[in-house]
Amino acid sequence: MEAEIWAPDLPGYGKTPELVTEHNLEAYGAWLRNFISEAGEFDLVLGHSFGTLVTSAALQQGLRAKTVLLNPITSRATEIGGLGQRMAERYYKLGERSPALLAAAPVVRGMSVLLTKSPRPQIRSFAHQQHSRHFSSYRSPRVVTEGFKAASSGSVFDYLDGLSGELLLIAGERDIVAPVRKTIELHKLLPNSQLEVISKVGHLTHYETPSEVAEVVTRFVKG
Repeated sequence: MEAEIWAPDLPGYGKTPELVTEHNLEAYGAWLRNFISEAGEFDLVLGHSFGTLVTSAALQQGLRAKTVLLNPITSRATEIGGLGQRMAERYYKLGERSPALLAAAPVVRGMSVLLTKSPRPQIRSFAHQQHSRHFSSYRSPRVVTEGFKAASSGSVFDYLDGLSGELLLIAGERDIVAPVRKTIELHKLLPNSQLEVISKVGHLTHYETPSEVAEVVTRFVKG
């Protein structure tokens, strides 16, 4: 199946300007809804990781679209807490005073190594290269720190009322960021949803198993 894919940068990243208002989930959702309204109709809207929160917020605000949530965020990091969350909060607070820290190559590589589960060197290398190239392409430290707060405080479970349309959930069996058990729980609460679990992969399903993800999404679009 041939497809035309539009992949806009989030506000404040890449070629997209910062928001005038705070970069929170409500504002991100409104941005996505406006983008789709101005760009025209799409057969499908897909969000990955933090993008699943942005997409869910847009759906709650009135967006109507066939939707895929890839590795959906189903737990608030602020509620889970723990050493990792405390370290992340300290890191971003320090980054507000020392912006160069937010784009530090060792930090970006550490995150990439933690999330990449594939044993294949070429896949791991590709994921690391992509993160190194694009992860720090933001307009200002404000974008990063506000985005972190938004990502840490949100969960797709907050938007259940808006997830009433055609919906596909895709989970990675070994996902440590969005545990598969929570995605299964979300699926059970949404009778309109379909669920696909991809085995032996973590949070980066689009990097590590692109063919499997594409096949699942294609079936959903055609269904």
